[in-house]
Formats: sequence, structure tokens, C-alpha cells
Amino acid sequence: MTDGPVKKAVVPLFGTLAVKNRLITDADLETGLDRCKDASDLEEALRSYFLSEELISKKNIQRLAVAAKAISIRQKEFKFGAIAVSKGFINKSVLELALEDQEDDLKQGKKPRRIGDMMVEAGLITESQRDMILKMQNRKPKPGNGDNGDQNGSRDASAAEKKEGAPEKEAVKPDPPELLPPELIIGGIQLQVAGDLMAAFLTKTPEFDPDVPAQAIREALIDRGIVSGLAADELIEGFVRSSGFKTQSFRVAKGIRPIEGKDAKVEFFFNTDYLKAGGMDEEGNIDFKQRGEVPLVEKGTVLAEKTPRVEERPGLNLYGEDVHMVPSKDKPLKFGKGALLSEDGFKLLAGVRGYPKYSLGGVVFVHEEYTTGGDVDYETGHIEFDGKVNVKGCIKSGFKVRGSDITAIELDGGIVEADGDLKVAGGINEGKIYARGNVYAKFILSSEIICMGDVYVEKEIVDSTIDAGGACSIIRGKLISSKVSAKMGLAAQNIGTEMGAPSVIKVGYDAFTARELAQNKSKTAETKEEILKLEGKKAESGAKKDALQQDISKLAHVQDRSQLEQAEIRKQMNDPAGAAVRRELEKKLEALETSAREAEESIDRCFTKIDAADALIKKIDREIHRFETLLENLTEERNNLTRWSRDNPGKPQVLVEGALLSGNRIMGKHSDLTVDTMIRHARITEVLAQSDDESGGRPAYRMKVDNY
Repeated sequence: MTDGPVKKAVVPLFGTLAVKNRLITDADLETGLDRCKDASDLEEALRSYFLSEELISKKNIQRLAVAAKAISIRQKEFKFGAIAVSKGFINKSVLELALEDQEDDLKQGKKPRRIGDMMVEAGLITESQRDMILKMQNRKPKPGNGDNGDQNGSRDASAAEKKEGAPEKEAVKPDPPELLPPELIIGGIQLQVAGDLMAAFLTKTPEFDPDVPAQAIREALIDRGIVSGLAADELIEGFVRSSGFKTQSFRVAKGIRPIEGKDAKVEFFFNTDYLKAGGMDEEGNIDFKQRGEVPLVEKGTVLAEKTPRVEERPGLNLYGEDVHMVPSKDKPLKFGKGALLSEDGFKLLAGVRGYPKYSLGGVVFVHEEYTTGGDVDYETGHIEFDGKVNVKGCIKSGFKVRGSDITAIELDGGIVEADGDLKVAGGINEGKIYARGNVYAKFILSSEIICMGDVYVEKEIVDSTIDAGGACSIIRGKLISSKVSAKMGLAAQNIGTEMGAPSVIKVGYDAFTARELAQNKSKTAETKEEILKLEGKKAESGAKKDALQQDISKLAHVQDRSQLEQAEIRKQMNDPAGAAVRRELEKKLEALETSAREAEESIDRCFTKIDAADALIKKIDREIHRFETLLENLTEERNNLTRWSRDNPGKPQVLVEGALLSGNRIMGKHSDLTVDTMIRHARITEVLAQSDDESGGRPAYRMKVDNY
């Protein structure tokens, strides 16, 4: 039992031309179509495939694209002419002359004009007639088209040609249903077509012939290309007999209106704002806009629900042409460990009791909690857990803890990788921290901190390097001999000491996102490279499989010939013959039987190798799918990072409640300041200064120092 008829893919004109010009084979085209069958833009995907596989050079790709575009335009122009002839606007001789003129333009490398515009210029048809035919073809008249047509509208030619070169399946929305100019068709009957080409109306004029047959009216409509949704002859006869249609119109044909699709939507039942970077108020306090505590959910809790996509349905206008709508988009429910999909596929449920999390890659997890009885040391070893980690002691030197949100009593030389927040009740000493959330600690000493959110320290930061996507706040302490980059600004009680080395503070610059995007770019390139390698292996296996199938065909031919020859020899052996002749025939028969047996064994070996090749191809396909999923996640992560950075613009500001000692350097995105004398109660911000001649008229920035 099948799932329904298989829809054969339409081969883009680009691919047909490539085969016709012997740039690729039919087999190459079929392979390309199979590889690109799920692409939203099949023609563009085919171009990329042929280019990446080095089947067609870049120069030939461009030549084929130009040729396909020209042919597509010419096809529409032929159709335009055919409609104009069928409506009686022109005769075939006029059409042939217009097409010849257009072809001459193409041969001379000139930008071709529409034949409709050429006919209007020559006075052969009116503008309204041209526009009516263009609407019948779902083509829009160029803006400003008049008697001088393309001469004054050349700047719009590029956009118009792009429209004309688009595939027939291009999504279009129907025009407003105004009526096109009326036309007398037969027997004093007037025809008017709706502007959206979805309805046609008949009215009687004073010259109406009451004896006109319904069949003649139907044929007149068909001659004008109106073939879809025609009223039955009985209704047309009713129109002829009725006197009411002298003032009222009769709808004689009706198209099938397209249905607009709706994109899928996903509603989440927990806060999915991955992190909103905290800024600082005027008093130097971090203005936390984060989610707060992530709620604990029980197993089976609905985390998200999807409203499925409503697929668009194409319509059919009066002329039997498809009317397509903008394709709707699906939105998959992506989930990882701790979450599961409901039976209907439209809900995400918590698979365990834990804490829901929405990753930068758009994946929903539910993290359970792992709790240690004491320190992380030789007794516990490294801890890697896909959930919350609660360390009831100290993370000792050289030991690593990885999890979502991590809490600890102290950190002394340990390494932490957190997908969320790190909270240390005591201090961080000689630690190495990476967190995609906030970092909280009593003090930070000789450590390296990289985080997406805020760094919130109670006492002091000494001899450390901090890169924060949010703000850095030292509530009651000092910043000493450190390098700090904080996108949303820095606030401290004091900065610098008489004995310590100066600090370098950079505010307003998003070092975290820059680092993450660089890593994302590198991983993306590596993933694409792996996909290319796997596709190469798959192609190689496919070629070996094809060769084996050819061998099987040859061996089967050997078997067939052998059987025929064996039958002929056995026939000869039945005839009376001498002993010598019979022995010779027996030797030939034995040789043929041996040859057939060897061919059969070879065929068996070929089938075994083909099975192995099929298994390898399936394995490669699974690997390709895994890397393609990783690539999708990296793309979504990059988009989310970029959006997060854009939605959280930097705040180049440093606030010092106490003393800011000389020698410390403060840098904004565009300017910097080295403090040359001690300042108290200072607010330092980067401001836009007036442009001067030295800057060449470009914006000039400076660090402004205020007391507060």
C-alpha cells in the first residue's frame, strides 16, 4: 500500500540546458535533483551543487543562468502574443515581426523590450489591452509605462526582468478585483473580466441579439482564453432569456481562489529569553533584567505547544493558470535531553522533574540536579552533567565541572563550563570560568572569566581577566591590576591602589559575542567540510555500486550466452556422430558450464559488495544528517547571538563611588582615556563630540568625566 501518487519533480530549465549543452549527463542531473529535492529554491540549489561538485564551472553556470532567463522571458513573450492574436488585437504577421525585432535586440546584446511595449509604441495595441494581457499572465506592467515605454523606464528594467525570469511557481497575491475594460464578444454581449482574473461578467447592450445560442457564447469565451469555471449552458440560456441583465451583470465564469497559508507558531510556557544583559542605574547598581530563578517543573508538564502550519492552496484563474500564494513556513519543535514530544507531535513535555532551559540553538532541555556531598577533587573526579550541579564544597585545582546552572561554596583553581549561571558563595581563586549566564562571587582573584551575562562581585577583583557581555559590578570593593571588558558598563567602589599595577577597562564593546561568533564561524566551516567529505565518500561508494551493477549486467550476459550455447551443443550431441566429435562437444559443454558457474559466483560476490556499499551509503547518510542538524543548530545559534547583541546595545560607562587612581586606562568603542590624576565620585562615559576638520568630517568621540 502506498501513501499516494509520487509527485515527479519539475526539472528547472537551467538543468535541461546543462544536459543539452553536454556540460553534464542525464545521470548527473538526476543525482543533482535527488540531492536538492528538499531545497526551497531547486534551481539555486542545483547551481550550488554542480559548482561544489565541480561538474560545471562558475563561468558556465553564469552562461546557463543567462540563457535560461532569456528563454523564460521569450516563452512568456510568445504567450503574450498568442493571447493578443486570440483576442483579435493583432494578427500573426504583426506578432512575428515584433518577435523578430526582439530577437534582433537579444542577438546584438541589447536589453530586450517587451513586445507589448513595442506594440503600444507602434500604435498596434492600446496600453489597457497590453496591461490586461500582462495581468492574465500574472505579470505586472512596468511603473511609468506609457507611449515611450522602456525609454523612460529603463531604471526599472532590472527589477522587471528579475520578475520575468522567475519560475512559474513564484508566489503571487491576486490584484484587487477591479474590472478590466469591457469588450464586445458576440450578439451584442459585453464581457468584463475582474482585475484579479477570478471572475468574468456578461451584460446586454442595446444591440443584443436574443437569438444568440448559449454554445456560441461559450465558444466566444473559450476563444478569448476563458476556460475555467464556465457556467453551465442552462444558466447561459437563462441569461439570454432574462430581461434583467440589461442593467445587471451575469457572472459567466468563476476561478478558484487560492487560500493563503499560515506559518507554524510555537508558544512556550516558560521564559525563553536566554539572557537579557543587565545595565547599571545612575548609582552603579546592576539593573537585572534576567529571568530570575528557573521554575522547577514536574514530569509531564507541557513546556511548549505548536500550532501547525496551514499549507497554502493554489488557485486557478479564468484562463486555467495556477495562482500561487506565498509558501507558509514550518517551525519544528526542537528538544534535547529531559524533554520529549507528545503523541500528536504538537507539544513538548518534561520527561523528568527538573528545570526547563531554552538554548541559543533553539533546543528545549529539562535539566535534573546533581548534588555532590562535598568537594570536587580526586574522590569525585571531573563532573559533567546535563543539568544543574550543586557542589556542597570547593571545586579544587585542576578539576572541571560542566553543567547548566552551577553553584558551589568555593572555587580554588577549578575549571567551570556553565550553560547558565555560576554562583559561588565564597571566592573564585585561580579559576577558569566560561558561562552563558551570570557569574556571582564574593571575590575574584587571579582568574579568567568569560561570560555572556553580568559579573557581580561583593568585595574585589584582583589580577584577573574578565570578558562580560553584560555589566561588571563590584559592590563594596576594589578593582585592582585587572583587565575588564564589560559591554554594559562597570561600577566599583574604588579602582586601583598605590602599589598595584593599573587596570585596563573596556566598556561598550561586546567581546563575548565577537568571541562566540568567531568560534561559531570556525565550527560551521569544519562542519561543512565534514559534510563535503562524507558526500565525496558517498559519491565514491555510489560509483563503485554503479560499476558493480554494470559488471553484473555483463556477467548475466555471459550466462545467457553460455546457456544458449549449451543448449545448441546438447542438440548436436543428440545427433548421430563419431566418438571424437562427441568428446569434443563434451569438452566444450564442460567449459561452458564452468564459465557459467564462475559467472554465477562472480554475480554473487558483486551482490554482496553492492549490499556492503548500500550499508555504507546508509551509514554515511546518517552521518550527513547528523552534521546537517549540527549545521542548522549553529546557524540558529549565530542568528540568536547576533539578535541578542543587537537587542542589548552596549553602555560605555564607568562609575566609581570612591577613588579612581591615576594610571588606569578606560576604553570605549571609539575612544579611550588614561587617568592622569586621582578622581573621586566619577562617572566616565563615551560621548559623541562635535566633528572637526582634523577628523575629516567623521564623527569624533571622547571620554567625558563627570562628578556625581
